[in-house]
Amino acid sequence: MPVFTRYVTSELLKIFGAALTVLTLLLALGIGAREGISRGLPPILIVRMLPYLLPEILGITIPIAVLLSVSQVLGRMSGANEIVALRALGLSPIHAVRPTIVFAFFVSLFTVWMYDVAATWGRPGARRVVVESVEQIAYSMLRTRRSYTSPKFSIVVKDVQGKTLINPLITIQTQPDMPAIVLSAEEAELTTDRQAGGLIITCRKPEARIENSAVVRASDIYSQLIPFDRPIEPLHRDWLATWQIPEAVKTLEKDAHQLVMLLRHAEATDEQKKTWRYQLEQLEIQIRKLKTEPYRRWANGFSSLCFVLLGCPLAMYCRSENFLGIFFLSFLPIVVIYYPLLMLANGLTSSGAIPPPGFWLANLGIALPGSVLLYLYCET
Repeated sequence: MPVFTRYVTSELLKIFGAALTVLTLLLALGIGAREGISRGLPPILIVRMLPYLLPEILGITIPIAVLLSVSQVLGRMSGANEIVALRALGLSPIHAVRPTIVFAFFVSLFTVWMYDVAATWGRPGARRVVVESVEQIAYSMLRTRRSYTSPKFSIVVKDVQGKTLINPLITIQTQPDMPAIVLSAEEAELTTDRQAGGLIITCRKPEARIENSAVVRASDIYSQLIPFDRPIEPLHRDWLATWQIPEAVKTLEKDAHQLVMLLRHAEATDEQKKTWRYQLEQLEIQIRKLKTEPYRRWANGFSSLCFVLLGCPLAMYCRSENFLGIFFLSFLPIVVIYYPLLMLANGLTSSGAIPPPGFWLANLGIALPGSVLLYLYCET
């Protein structure tokens, strides 16, 4: 049987590798095109971002690639009567299924790890690429749309010649509580200064208007540094490793406790208390989501194993070498049962209606029927 196990495993690896490569490439191109259109990113920046998007993409494509490989390998074995030959030798079909389950288990562990990599390396890296490439993004959008807007500044131009902005109108607001500066000039140029950590806007003969202040004119060159948004680590589940979540929950629970104490004992206006109640509600929602996040990552990661538990018996029952037909037959209950239950579990755990382990509801919804089908097939 070790030879048979190696045979099944090698077939799975070949199909899985090919399917994963194609699916990941297609999804990466789709996400890259979407990001490019929505953010106005030049192609070179999209290429730079793709490695950072890869962990999140793999979290989507791995379960589908696993199901495709199982449908191909077990469907072909069943259609070629290899499963019947196993029975004739007095062996249970579980010998063909066991390598697929072991394979799916380790792939699931890898997928769980990918969710942590996406949170701690992927998303921060993609954000850093965008933040540090503001100059290229701005020029790209100014050439096509004649305008560019970011949280700290916006530019409208008449034309762009090379790197020179013609008749720009620049609004700068680096701090929300500070008045905006509006610059108009004959020409301007954008330059990235990585050492200073910001974007330098250099204007020729500018006129500056400051809210509630006088107009200031410069006869020569004026430069304004706009600092980059420094990457921070917000206490949000998308930016935390699994091991960081308990400490983040403690921090938020302390903030929530302080708000509770203020509501109970502090003298404040009704409007202030209304604001505190709203902040407390948002904190409670964030705490529930953080507490659910480890279960979400493990449940989503182990969707590969659950898909296999359903796909194995269906592939063997079909006894067909048409793996696409088997794949769609297996994927139908996943679409009808798994994804609606996944959305339901997400809503119920986020609202606190069920405890965080309830996120496994979707996995159980397909793993249990699949296990029953598998047991019936192997025992008959």
